[in-house]
Amino acid sequence: MGIFMEKSQDKLMTVADVISAMGISRSTWQKLVSEGRTPPIVRIGAVQRIKRDTFDAWIGQHENAATNNS
Repeated sequence: MGIFMEKSQDKLMTVADVISAMGISRSTWQKLVSEGRTPPIVRIGAVQRIKRDTFDAWIGQHENAATNNS
C-alpha cells in the first residue's frame, strides 16, 4: 500500500507546487480560484490537489492560446 500511495502522490500537486511552478503568489492563486480560472482542483475535505497531468495540459492550452493570439 505504501508504494501505491507514493505513486499516487507523485501525480498530485499541492497548491504550493502549483503557485511555485506558475511563479504567482497565494493571493493571486486565490483570485484565480474565485474566478474559476484554474486547472481542475481535486478537493478532499479542505485539502486541494491538482493532478500533475491535468496541470501540464492546462498550462499547454494557455501557452497555445498565447502563441495563437500573437
